[in-house]
Amino acid sequence: MTTYAAPPDAAAEHIANEALAELLFSPEGRDDPHARYRRLREAAPVHRSPMGIWVLTRYDDVYESLRSKRVGKDVYAFMAGRFSGDWEQHAALRKLAGAMLWKDPPEHTRLRRIVNRAFTTARVLEHQNFIERRVEELLAPLVEAGGGDICNDFCFPLPLSVVAGLIGVPQDEAPLLREPIRDFQRVFELGMTASELTQADEAAEFLDEYYAELVRRKYRRRGDDLLSALIDTEDEGERLTFDELVQMCHMIVAAGSETTTYFLANGIRLFARHPEQADLVRRDPGLLGRAIDEVLRYDPPAHMVPRTISETVEVGGVKIPEGSRLMVMLAAANRDPAHFTDPDTFDVTREQSGPMSFGVGIHGCPGWRLARLQAEVVFPALLGRFSGIEITEPLRHRPRVAFPQVESLNVRFHTSPGEAR
Repeated sequence: MTTYAAPPDAAAEHIANEALAELLFSPEGRDDPHARYRRLREAAPVHRSPMGIWVLTRYDDVYESLRSKRVGKDVYAFMAGRFSGDWEQHAALRKLAGAMLWKDPPEHTRLRRIVNRAFTTARVLEHQNFIERRVEELLAPLVEAGGGDICNDFCFPLPLSVVAGLIGVPQDEAPLLREPIRDFQRVFELGMTASELTQADEAAEFLDEYYAELVRRKYRRRGDDLLSALIDTEDEGERLTFDELVQMCHMIVAAGSETTTYFLANGIRLFARHPEQADLVRRDPGLLGRAIDEVLRYDPPAHMVPRTISETVEVGGVKIPEGSRLMVMLAAANRDPAHFTDPDTFDVTREQSGPMSFGVGIHGCPGWRLARLQAEVVFPALLGRFSGIEITEPLRHRPRVAFPQVESLNVRFHTSPGEAR
């Protein structure tokens, strides 16, 4: 007979609700989300919030839920819970609902099989020379100036340039996508305002029109790019439809640019704040792989992912009923002391692996190899060239919870061992 964990007492529920409210609605919570994750995890690791959304913060529970066949992505159930019944009138929400990211098998299986072919190790390594060249081009003006806003002038244009080139967007057109992508990404935030939804709708309409025209161009004349390959790809005798190709363009560029931007920015910020860890990687380049894992664990670009329960499931000894909405806290799992020793310490020599930052299971990030490859080029380029990186201005955070972002990251480079860091 199965024994289920007793529900948290009233005091624990109050602590969990308070921590979640601070996380979602207060500047203090957004500035220090990990303190709120810790309180949530300690008070009620499987927590039903006042919004009716279940929140998971333990590593084992997060891992189990992401791999469970009973946990999926019913976009209609999730949208109905967040928005009024007319949510389909919004272009941004329709675009989100149509994306592969929100599909479940068997439809997801077909689309994912096609996408995976583009992100094999061999295919990804084909882009290394381009990445190395773009890193040097984007770094040059910052090096000449002795520093600058490395987030907006380097970390954002690099991944956007890489994924734009991947699908066949001309490099001179890639900057046009920057602000629309950023505006659209607000649909992932629980606290999105009406004005932000309007901006997201406008961004979705712009991106739809842009990618539709790009697909038409590639129909007329193929190129040496992923979109051209996707047009000609068959899976069990079927090809992607026009609408599916448009959605693929949007998913690959948006997912591959925003998250990688803040993955790189977070790494640079961490090396600046922990110069002794940066020195370890400088002295032993063999630590680079662990250092990348540690950046992803300590401060991942995506802090949470939404899910829905397709069939009643037990998680962490608690039954979560069919039809429930779930918020899976990746960043909280990455700091779970039951899985990681000294989880609040940034340690590039850490041997424990398995950060949840790219997700696991069928909905794990398909482009994780491309994101890591960029880090494998960027971090040595900076650490090898500069003896220190100094953050020169206080960080200002955008009001984001699912995808925390900084407005800018202004730094000064130091090139001799005697200079201050």
